[in-house]
Amino acid sequence: MGKTTIYLVLGVSIIVTLLILSLNSNAYQGLDSTIDYYDQTNARLIANSGIEIYLEKLRRNKNLTGSFNDNKLFSGTYNINISGPDSSLLVRSTAYFSGVQHTSIAAARRRKMDIPGIKSALYIDAQTIDLHLSGNVDIDGNDHMINGAPGTGTALPGIGVDSPADSSFVVNDISKNISKAIIGAGASPSVRNVYDNTDWIKVTQDYIFSADIVLPTGTYSQGTTFGTIAEPKITYCTGNVDFTDATGAGILIINGDMKLSGNFNFYGIVIAYGNSTIRTQTIGNNGIYGATVLVGDNVNIDSQGNAKFYYSSQAIQLAKQNLRSSRFEITNWWE
Repeated sequence: MGKTTIYLVLGVSIIVTLLILSLNSNAYQGLDSTIDYYDQTNARLIANSGIEIYLEKLRRNKNLTGSFNDNKLFSGTYNINISGPDSSLLVRSTAYFSGVQHTSIAAARRRKMDIPGIKSALYIDAQTIDLHLSGNVDIDGNDHMINGAPGTGTALPGIGVDSPADSSFVVNDISKNISKAIIGAGASPSVRNVYDNTDWIKVTQDYIFSADIVLPTGTYSQGTTFGTIAEPKITYCTGNVDFTDATGAGILIINGDMKLSGNFNFYGIVIAYGNSTIRTQTIGNNGIYGATVLVGDNVNIDSQGNAKFYYSSQAIQLAKQNLRSSRFEITNWWE
């Protein structure tokens, strides 16, 4: 009986020992699995975050391309490769964390810039219309080439407004000398109701998001360029700016006062919004070829010099073709 008890106790002890060893082994395996999962998850998060970081950089730098290696993030690193045209971008991110590697790939395309249909050389959508036109001011809705020569497009009104009351105000407010210089579709002065239902404030905010150049208050003189015909830019002015002998192409947004005091020429669309004024001075000749939009609570043109506001379908079409948005659509994602 005594020996049987001893054998029984020894057997139970062995079984318990084996169970303990097995439990310890499972515990270590479970810990290893947990650590592996943690490392894999972090590597994946780093790779995905790398794509998001470089999509933001692509928003700000529209010419970004190539390889960017050894970026540090979350105690790991990642390498980025960007390839392809705007219509088919490929962003590859390979991350490394604690010996674990993970690759994520995003296919994306840059959205095209949306430029609404233009209905007049100068469009006014403001709660308060305040035009002070004097001197040599030409507002011409006939189509022009960017070199000033006549274009082949359909003529538009020189000034477009949204209601008969606004049309009457503009016609009655301007002098007879200036009214003769407002030409385009119909009889002179070419001021017409165009019923433009575009939300220009919303459109303007989208342009600001995609701005290539942001200008603070200041004077921008001879030699300053804000885009070219071949490579137009979206320029956003956040204060009062004075352009003297500068030039530009694309879209110019004014949130403040813009003073043109030299030979300033712009090719594309100029938008003055909020409480803004476009002032032209007596020095030199200033020209906007494309279209001008005044939208906001109180916007106006105060012209005392030689100023041309010419409709140009060519300038607008070149801007539409060549401007690049900062917004992306993700078309596919692989991990």
